[in-house]
Amino acid sequence: MSDAEGAGVSSAPAASVVRLKRWLRPVLGLLAFAFVVATAIDLAARWDERAVAVDVRFAIASLVPVVAGVLIQGIAWVALAERMAGQPTPRRAALALYFDSQLARYTPGKVGLPIVRMAGAPRLGLTARLVGTSVLIEMLSWCATGALVGLLLITATSAPTEGLVGILGQRSGALLGLPLLGAALLVAVDRQRLPAKVRGLLGLDGAGPLAPPSLALLQVVYWLTWAAHGYLLARALGAESAPAAGTAGFSPLANVLGFLALAAPAGVGVREAVLVAGMSPVLGAPGALAAAVLSRVASLVADVGVWGLARLAAHRAP
Repeated sequence: MSDAEGAGVSSAPAASVVRLKRWLRPVLGLLAFAFVVATAIDLAARWDERAVAVDVRFAIASLVPVVAGVLIQGIAWVALAERMAGQPTPRRAALALYFDSQLARYTPGKVGLPIVRMAGAPRLGLTARLVGTSVLIEMLSWCATGALVGLLLITATSAPTEGLVGILGQRSGALLGLPLLGAALLVAVDRQRLPAKVRGLLGLDGAGPLAPPSLALLQVVYWLTWAAHGYLLARALGAESAPAAGTAGFSPLANVLGFLALAAPAGVGVREAVLVAGMSPVLGAPGALAAAVLSRVASLVADVGVWGLARLAAHRAP
């Protein structure tokens, strides 16, 4: 076989992959958009303005930490990907890709999130395998730190003590050990201790922990923004300061449990159920449902708004 023939054979699969990526990205984008719209319609149908009184000032203020959290999360992933690659990336393009994938998580099973990010890896000078591994590490750390922050806040504050939520609050100290162990394994155990097949599959070279401490630290800050959102939301719906603080830990926990519910787009339904359970003792059932609806609205507004700004910034980049 001649060199030209060999080149033609080897380039055929690559061309197929490129075509698949070009086809898959808009399809996933349309699916994500459809689920975002469906979620917005569902939330609007569930809203009953007669059942609750909303302090608009606190409601608007509750959106600020969510937007800040979206940005922090994007910065954390870009820093992780650059550390794993050992090279810088075009930051605006990297953040735009990250926020693209965040919208894609509204697809069922959240399969759009890693697919979109891996498909965009070549634009950042990264390999799809490296980006896929970075998503896995990011999500492991994200879940561990989210559960840790949520349970720690429930333990430290005057959390509601009624029903199943009360049982969770009473046992939160013991439950803290699980996410604490998970976070410790990610930031303290050397990757060389992993089986060689696992390291080869994930493309983990060199030494050092799976997740740098800086990633876990940024994600802790990210989860604190969600706790602040939960507190402000409870205040917006009439809770006093101390009871509102007691519900703040349920916002991080609701997000983690919603993410783990892979069958639901972006955890729709699961996150709301956890928030309603956590806030009902303070706000009552109508107020807790209103909090869940408003929290989902804030998340949608933050995701779509930051995504739009990131795309605009990426297009204006020289």
